[in-house]
Amino acid sequence: MKQLFYCCTGLFLLAGCSGNPNGKSTANAPAKANPAITRVVGIGKIVPEHEIIQLSSAANGIVEHIYKKENDSVRAGEPILDLQHAVEDAQVSQLSSEVNTQYEQIKADNAAVEEYQAKYNNSVLELQRLQRLLGKGAETQQTVDDANTSLKGFQSNLNRLQANAQVSKSKLAETKAALEVSKQQLDQKIIKSPLKGKILEISTLIGGAVNTQTPFVQISPQGKTIADCEIDELFADKISVGQRAWVRNTGSLDTLARGTVYFTSAFLKKKSLFTDQAGEKEDRRVREIKIVLDNSEKLLLNARVECVIDISTNQKK
Repeated sequence: MKQLFYCCTGLFLLAGCSGNPNGKSTANAPAKANPAITRVVGIGKIVPEHEIIQLSSAANGIVEHIYKKENDSVRAGEPILDLQHAVEDAQVSQLSSEVNTQYEQIKADNAAVEEYQAKYNNSVLELQRLQRLLGKGAETQQTVDDANTSLKGFQSNLNRLQANAQVSKSKLAETKAALEVSKQQLDQKIIKSPLKGKILEISTLIGGAVNTQTPFVQISPQGKTIADCEIDELFADKISVGQRAWVRNTGSLDTLARGTVYFTSAFLKKKSLFTDQAGEKEDRRVREIKIVLDNSEKLLLNARVECVIDISTNQKK
């Protein structure tokens, strides 16, 4: 009986160890871990670092001259085109002439004031002299009274001339202000670049009308080229500033340019870069990131690209 018991026990142990060469049970063995994600891909577009400027006019008008064309470089303050401004030119010329006339009028008024000031001063001295003579009995009261009347006349004329001179100065200030307004109105007819950059598009021709509501010139500011990308919220928290990245055409594996993430939005928002319809509903949100590109000379602005971000540095931490 003992031999039978030992045989049964041995067979039971052998059966329990046959499924595991090490003799250990596999019932509670952990599942094999999934490989770590090292890259995140999002959709983006190529844009200037400081965004494309949509330039419109501060005044309505008809295009008279166009000085620049598409792809031309432009400096800050450099004219791009002129609107018709013959009326403004005439106003500036007229007011400039009036300003010069007012200056001459002020000179004449000041000369008249100086002349009568001298006459008034002499009249004062004459009256004082006659009064001294009257005190000594060497002059009559009538003569003194006549001198006093003459002095009052000089005083009245002097006051009038001084008032005229003040009016002329006021008119000069008003004319200068009107001239400044006319110059600003003329300046609004000359469309200038607000910054240094490159002209991407001029959507008007000589003889065409422009208005204050519609942009008609697009300017790319001088600076770096970036990729403005949207990352799905599922991977949004894996992106951080300083990560290396590259861009490629949609559906391609060929790298167009490499760069570095330099901006990450602090919030999630609706998809916006390539939404097909206004008000289109989105079932997921995205995080906006910006990648400054190292070699972007051949990239086309507004081109749609895939942005690939290397997040392996996060995995190592």
